[in-house]
Amino acid sequence: MSAADLLVVVMVVGLTAYALLAGADFGGGLWDLLAHGRDARDQRALIAGSLGPVWEANHVWLIFVIVALFSGFPAAFGVVGSTLEVPLVGALLGIVLRGAAYVYRAYGGGAAGPDHWWGRVFAAASVLTPFSLGVAGAALATGDLDGDAPFAPLASAFGVVCGLFTVAVTAFLAAVYLCRDAAARPETTHLVAGLRRRAVASAVVAGALAAALLPLLWSDAPIVADRFAARSVPLVAASAAGGLGAVALVWRRRFAAARLAAGLAAAAVLWGWAVAQYPDIVVGQATVDGAAAPEANLRALLVATAAGMLVILPALAVLFRLFARPEPAEPAGPA
Repeated sequence: MSAADLLVVVMVVGLTAYALLAGADFGGGLWDLLAHGRDARDQRALIAGSLGPVWEANHVWLIFVIVALFSGFPAAFGVVGSTLEVPLVGALLGIVLRGAAYVYRAYGGGAAGPDHWWGRVFAAASVLTPFSLGVAGAALATGDLDGDAPFAPLASAFGVVCGLFTVAVTAFLAAVYLCRDAAARPETTHLVAGLRRRAVASAVVAGALAAALLPLLWSDAPIVADRFAARSVPLVAASAAGGLGAVALVWRRRFAAARLAAGLAAAAVLWGWAVAQYPDIVVGQATVDGAAAPEANLRALLVATAAGMLVILPALAVLFRLFARPEPAEPAGPA
């Protein structure tokens, strides 16, 4: 395996961590947006309590992937940055607005709180980012990028469905994760039934969108589609098994095991796309070998990455261990 190939594997691992951790956070924002009924404020308090300690740390993985792409594959970074500015700006705008709104909602004082209008900004931004990243991923698979037509990815049915699928997957992860958080404390167990229904509903929606993506993949991204059929079927099977297993485990109230199964479902989808995309970074415009930096640079980057992980991983492990059972805000009662 060349240094360029190894760096790609490391980047996909980083994307997987971002999808499973930050993805669940974004999905929590969607459920915050859709919270309704007499338990709406309690639902939002649970989501805030689950996200509060760790949401900002999860962006470490996205930063790492961006730096690796810029340093390891500068030619590909140039193509992406000059042609996908609209979905990437959308993703960045969602990240920034989400962070600002979360802080203003939590610490604004007075009328600020889960039902304050800053909460709506937080929730909407949480949907914008995964949708935009899904659109960008679809554009990389089609290779249909044109700097003179920056809105083209958003005009593609394949891109839009990919964006919606990404949102659905994050909603599924969040619902499964939140089931365990809600069941862990007596004051939030009344939310478990609704979260179980949301987990099943989002799994059904994600499955339907995945089925809709298949014909679009063959029509819009035939090169990736052919590789997908040849290479990614086992990963598709693993994803389906993980998704069905997560639904069954949620229904049986085995929430810790359901988290692992849901993570498998999401990770297998991402790896199935990555395997089918290889050796292209942008189909028809940038390959792994063609866009790679000199070998010496790649080796130095891999060494620096390994050294950085020795610091980052133990710190993140301690962070998640400390807040494994988050303390939600005090339930506010019926709205």
